[in-house]
Amino acid sequence: MAANTVRGITEQEWGRLVACAKGKTEPDLVVQGGTVLNVYSGELMEANLWVVGNRIAYLGPRVYEGTQAQVIDATGKVVTPGYIEPHAHPFQLYNPMRYAETILARGTTLSVNDNLMLVLGMEFGQVGRFFEQMAQLPIKMMWSLRLDPQAHLPEKKHKFDHLPVSRLLKSPYVWQVGEVTDWKSWIDGDEAMRDNALSARAIHKRVEGHAAGVSWETLNVLVAAGITADHEAINAEEALRRLRLGVWTTLRHSSLRPDFPAILPELIPQVKNWSRVMMTTDGPTPEYLQNGYTDFLIRHAIELGMDPITAYQLVTINPATYYGVDGEIGGLAPGRIADILLLSNLLEPTPELVIAEGRIVAKDGELVEQLKGPTWADVGMPPVHKMDVPVDPAWFDVYTEADTFPVMRLANPAITRHVEMPVEKDASGRVVGLVENSEDLCYVSLLQRGGAWVCNGFIQNFSTQLAGLASSYTGAREHLVIGRDKTAMAAALERVQEIGGGIVIVDEQHNVLYELPLVIGGAMGDQTVEELVQSSKELVRVLKALGHPHYDPVYTLLFLSSAHLPEVRLSSVGLFEMKTKRVLHPSRSLR
Repeated sequence: MAANTVRGITEQEWGRLVACAKGKTEPDLVVQGGTVLNVYSGELMEANLWVVGNRIAYLGPRVYEGTQAQVIDATGKVVTPGYIEPHAHPFQLYNPMRYAETILARGTTLSVNDNLMLVLGMEFGQVGRFFEQMAQLPIKMMWSLRLDPQAHLPEKKHKFDHLPVSRLLKSPYVWQVGEVTDWKSWIDGDEAMRDNALSARAIHKRVEGHAAGVSWETLNVLVAAGITADHEAINAEEALRRLRLGVWTTLRHSSLRPDFPAILPELIPQVKNWSRVMMTTDGPTPEYLQNGYTDFLIRHAIELGMDPITAYQLVTINPATYYGVDGEIGGLAPGRIADILLLSNLLEPTPELVIAEGRIVAKDGELVEQLKGPTWADVGMPPVHKMDVPVDPAWFDVYTEADTFPVMRLANPAITRHVEMPVEKDASGRVVGLVENSEDLCYVSLLQRGGAWVCNGFIQNFSTQLAGLASSYTGAREHLVIGRDKTAMAAALERVQEIGGGIVIVDEQHNVLYELPLVIGGAMGDQTVEELVQSSKELVRVLKALGHPHYDPVYTLLFLSSAHLPEVRLSSVGLFEMKTKRVLHPSRSLR
């Protein structure tokens, strides 16, 4: 049976490691004079670390007196293990390489990442090769496999087939399947999802859930089916419910769901055993990263009353134990991979120095070497191609035979509500006057990237003054178009294609108010995270000026076509109501 591994070790490497541990040979690197955070015993201890190659050979009082090793003076510093992010989405406008650079500099030396945006754009074989290329980085990039595409895609099945998933599951860089957003299909016996989850369990890999708001009874069913962890608790009671049923509970504080203040003050007095709890940023949009990453989670948890050592354990030894790799990572001890951070003090989790796999990779928040990643076009994520024909504003017309129409009402950045509104039609059945006579309605369309079909509707509470917005950054990997002026919507989409994909906002005269190129498959940018922070801020500013009432609009653009959230979503089959699985209004062919 297979099990998760981090890095292999050769006979020669093992021999050097043991010889150094015995004191018979010199180390390559020594961290001396610091106070080590021992996450195993939960204490601070004065100790020195000797490193050979990429692993720790010795932890203890032995003082290095040789001449060959690189010696780091850690006097007055706290020495901790590298941080682990157990649940990441490394494509929120940024791409996995830019993400890796940013979080490594802040002390996160391992990240377990969602593969959704990759598998929607690449073939499964390309995804596997991409995992291999990313594995060469000093930050360890491991992966989760989705069981469903989280959107209705005509050219793909509603669920991923068993054979390609089971093959990719054998990759040493894949540590779990999940997050399982369509858990209802899974527990109702969807064969592909069931077989893929059982394959994961058979080789001792994890099955992560997405059980937002579920009852005690439903959670019982999910745990019986094989869910091992969940990150969707939004209050202390939901977190306790998971812990009490044996589910590893990942506490989330993200840009979309900043949950710590609502959970931790109530949860901290009640939890007596934190060994099955982890923390995650759950895919923050760029602006969030100004505060930090895993280091920000630690700091914020401590500010809200968590014991500092416990906070560090939640992002080191606990996720390492969950994934079954605590013999290699998650703590500072002999035989472990030398992912080592130097902090100014225990209450300042942003490291001054980051050592990954036995070598210095970052100082004072900056990488000391450039990371080398894949060529995106070579792995199946080229820029967006222009359609064969010009964008026609008439594509966004809404036709119906009914006297009412199912409008999407945006309740917050992620959730929509189903609202029936009366409509007037012309002789052809085209809805007229609804947007023009309402202050807070826009047209909304999901358009297949080649122009084969379109799903049209109306969205309320998105903007009062938006002429046209187009985005190739969507959960369905199609084009999302929103606005009050169909010619402006067409102009925005034309511009998105001209720049190779991205997000564009135009006014009534088709002047560009905002533009963000996302040339990696139309979903991710090649800009630095710092550049994307400014772009993200500007997007919020422009939309706010146009009457957008919500925060985190990046997630709104992503989720309007993601078929896992309430209530109404755009899809290839039409406006789709999640709870009832009904098509409220069908999409139409443009060919």
